[in-house]
Amino acid sequence: MSSSKNQMKKEYDAEYRAKRKRRKFELIELHHSIVEAENKKRPKTPFKFEFRSRRLFRSGRWEVLPPEYARILKSFEEFIDNPNRFPALNAWGGEGMNNIQSRRLVANVLACIIVNTDLIGGRIGLPTEAGLKTVSYDFLQEDYALRFGRYISPKSFAKAVSYLKRAGYLYSERINVCVDMKEGTIRSAPAYKQFTERFFSDLKVVRYNNICSLIVASRKRQEKKGLCFSWITFRAISSGIQEVFNVQKLNQFAETVKIVFEAYYPPSSPGP
Repeated sequence: MSSSKNQMKKEYDAEYRAKRKRRKFELIELHHSIVEAENKKRPKTPFKFEFRSRRLFRSGRWEVLPPEYARILKSFEEFIDNPNRFPALNAWGGEGMNNIQSRRLVANVLACIIVNTDLIGGRIGLPTEAGLKTVSYDFLQEDYALRFGRYISPKSFAKAVSYLKRAGYLYSERINVCVDMKEGTIRSAPAYKQFTERFFSDLKVVRYNNICSLIVASRKRQEKKGLCFSWITFRAISSGIQEVFNVQKLNQFAETVKIVFEAYYPPSSPGP
């Protein structure tokens, strides 16, 4: 790659990271505006999202989550002061689990991931009629901004994920697609991410019949809406990546043609 192309890529990457960061701060402002508005309605009872059974959406709408989430989110909050609440995480997560700040980080990240999780299969994604769509860590970091009203750096989020993987709670499979055989160009989609059996075993709340009944009832309601909870296939994802790549490439060709055209008819030129 030439030095000019290298520089262009660095500038593009820097702008992309800055854009994502700005978006998170916009969501943080949204969080605070919604919390402030709700607290004005009920000043005697502080309104929070955090580990409450509520979810704030990017549109500014919020909703109460199905009742099973109240107990699950509470278990994450308990872990902050009680490292034995999640035994495998305490035993295998690493030295950081001895630190309350690290446990708070993991608890917060778990709260953001769990509301994007199929509780029956452990798959982390968004259900659609075509199947469960994978979500990126950046998407989950945006959810962190919405839930806690604070910014979390990609590095800190990755640290929490590393604790979960080390404990055997979280598994992921990368989705890489070769979109240009000639040049060997690779593009990625958000990885398949899934909570393991060990996680749900330590979560414990799913052992209770009343909680399991609530989870099953929630699934049935969602399926009646036409949502599917099987993963969208790799073939479908790779096809989508290929289409995006081709469109971007064609747009680049179009921009090149536009430059040639403007050499004869500059934008300021009134034309014939």
